[in-house]
Amino acid sequence: MLNKLIIVFISLVLTSCFFEKAKEPVVIIDKSIGQEPIDSDHLSITKTVEKRKITIKSALIPVAGRIIKTFSKNHQGLSFATNSGQAVRAIESGTVVYSGNETRNNAKMIIIKHALGFYSSYMQNQTLQVQSGNKVKKGQVIATTGKNNFYFEMNKFETPINPIKYLK
Repeated sequence: MLNKLIIVFISLVLTSCFFEKAKEPVVIIDKSIGQEPIDSDHLSITKTVEKRKITIKSALIPVAGRIIKTFSKNHQGLSFATNSGQAVRAIESGTVVYSGNETRNNAKMIIIKHALGFYSSYMQNQTLQVQSGNKVKKGQVIATTGKNNFYFEMNKFETPINPIKYLK
């Protein structure tokens, strides 16, 4: 009798594994107290006590120009055919974490930290119009292009990601 009860119990447990449960939305816990607020025009936010449900919408293209080289294993960004002096715009609101020319080829570069661990890098600039620590808004002019083709990268934390998936 005990063996039959054990078999019935195990059968019930195993069959419950095959029934699909309703999928819950992914919830990201925002621990950025005292940090810049997330721009609700560009993110879908549902507030709970200490949680926010977030969906990233598309960001702006940083500069007007034809993409001449796309993301690959050896080219971890996008190259744009540009003319000198074109406006470079922030793809999304964030905080400038680097603005300068202390790179190996002395190119002027800006790096912006965005919500959810995203970073955007703007390279081959002629002039820089923001400094480290500045808050920038989506679409704000942050630099002008230089004589070389403009180069743009995106990272999720430290991992390079294909910007095409996020730009509109």
